[in-house]
Amino acid sequence: MGLQTYAVCKNYGETRALYDVDLCVERGEFFTLLGPSGCGKTTLLRIIAGLEMADNGRVEINGQDCTKIRANRRPVNTVFQSYAMFPHLTVLENVCFGLISRKVPKAEALEKARQTLDLVQLKGFDSRKPDQLSGGQRQRVALARALANEPEILLLDEPMSALDAKLRVQVQVELRQIQQRLEKTFIMVTHDQEEALTVSDRMAVMNVGQIAQYGTVREVYDRPLTRFVADFLQTENFIEAKAIGETEVATPYGNWTLPESIPWEAGTLSVRPENLQLARPGTPQCDLQARVVTNIYKGCYQKLILDNGLTMETDATTILEAGDTVGVHVPRESIILLYEEEIQRMKAPAPDEKEAAV
Repeated sequence: MGLQTYAVCKNYGETRALYDVDLCVERGEFFTLLGPSGCGKTTLLRIIAGLEMADNGRVEINGQDCTKIRANRRPVNTVFQSYAMFPHLTVLENVCFGLISRKVPKAEALEKARQTLDLVQLKGFDSRKPDQLSGGQRQRVALARALANEPEILLLDEPMSALDAKLRVQVQVELRQIQQRLEKTFIMVTHDQEEALTVSDRMAVMNVGQIAQYGTVREVYDRPLTRFVADFLQTENFIEAKAIGETEVATPYGNWTLPESIPWEAGTLSVRPENLQLARPGTPQCDLQARVVTNIYKGCYQKLILDNGLTMETDATTILEAGDTVGVHVPRESIILLYEEEIQRMKAPAPDEKEAAV
């Protein structure tokens, strides 16, 4: 059980925001909807929450059809970007608010709220007002308020977007630890790739209203299927290639034999900067030579931008300057074969097409 969506569609005027989205989130996992602004991820989250109604399709939670059920009757709670805290209420009163609205006895609600505040490491903050809290603390109060209601699924709409970079990393780890401790289903929306990789068991990368790819974070990161997914997950090297044999391709850098069959006559290869290796020029390991255009120091490693369009990351102990010539080895097992995009910009169907789809 868990969450399933079947062929969910949503239109805004003539623009189709979601197109036949099928999704399966297992109970107890941390799942992330990742994608750029306007890709439909927040619309999908709001449909799961019941804050928007799908034009077509079905939403099931733990096997129950929730498509037509109102938001306040669904076993979910949502943490929004803005946190939406009541400024005149204390931290404890903010966390209690949902419980008391559900007619939970006051003493029980207070005890539950205190337990939840303890869970998010805010014990002793009961009497503070929201304006007396830091951004990270307000985020935890919003999380505690949602968790106090014991939802089957917790929905998080870019909950860390307002935090600074250092605090965001800290809260990401804490959020993951809370989810694992509670063994609850968390579904988060974000456009931050590193955030998705940090907290998720699995994720779906979305583009123009469809799921471009989904799987475990390692599957999606290591083996993106399309150029869009690879590019969004910060793969910077794309190499145009033509098949000249079952496993051999011609590239601008020479002919390479790959460890798998080539699925197209002409297409794109991808290789991550961290997978390229320095090699001594003139040796069998050296696949190409290039000149360093820019060296960006990153502390424990350096990022080299080469004059042939490739980017690589190397150990910072090897000192290289702009203008230096380097040899590069491209490990064949690290090369990713990308498929053509199947996603196209969509408009809402005409009324007769919509009726036929139903």
